[in-house]
Amino acid sequence: MSTTKLCCTNESQLKHLKRELQILLQQLQADLDAERSDQKQEMSQLSSTEVLDRAEASAVVGLQLTSLSRVKQLEEEIHECQNALERIEAGRYGYCEQCGEEIELNRLMANPTSVLCVGCQSKDELKRNGRQSITL
Repeated sequence: MSTTKLCCTNESQLKHLKRELQILLQQLQADLDAERSDQKQEMSQLSSTEVLDRAEASAVVGLQLTSLSRVKQLEEEIHECQNALERIEAGRYGYCEQCGEEIELNRLMANPTSVLCVGCQSKDELKRNGRQSITL
């Protein structure tokens, strides 16, 4: 364990959050493995079936895109968990990546992969929403 100052958590809370992250990471990895297995099974079934009409082919493409989107989402969540665990080991966990202030314990308990405090998260969302309305 690093000797740097811990965030708003005490040692026990930090261990709890680390364990939660490890459990979450295991579950996400299992979900990713299952999704990839389902993809392979669907592809093997598809290659052994008859020629599809347009509606069937369109439905298959839609399912494949949904599955690929789910895989990408799971991979991103796994990456976030791994980064949070790395920040714990480096003694940087629980500090906002924008302002450097401590992230509230309640926020970390609700979302242990958080990298922004509530204030910076709100500002970030406002900026994002502002850009979206401009492009509409």
